[in-house]
Amino acid sequence: MFEAAARLQTQNQEMVKWIGCLREKRQKLTDKIALQMQERKTLEKEIERLRKQLVVLDQQLETNRQELHEQESKLGEAESGYNKIVDTMSVLLMSVQADAKSEQKKEH
Repeated sequence: MFEAAARLQTQNQEMVKWIGCLREKRQKLTDKIALQMQERKTLEKEIERLRKQLVVLDQQLETNRQELHEQESKLGEAESGYNKIVDTMSVLLMSVQADAKSEQKKEH
């Protein structure tokens, strides 16, 4: 009987030791999970902040693209008008030069 009691006591000590190890392991996992949940929460906030920033940037990009399109249109109109003026000036210059040559011939 003493032998059985001694064996029971040894096994009991061993069982208490292993239960302590399991509890320690459980606590480490619990702490690790809490840390990961906090990190997840932080990342979710960062993702939301970046999403909002992306929306603002997309809006600004669209506004700037529209403004660029308007500027290109205005520039095209201005260049076209200027080219018409240059062409008209060339025609006028040729006409004046032709008149001047004609007048010179009349004078001689």
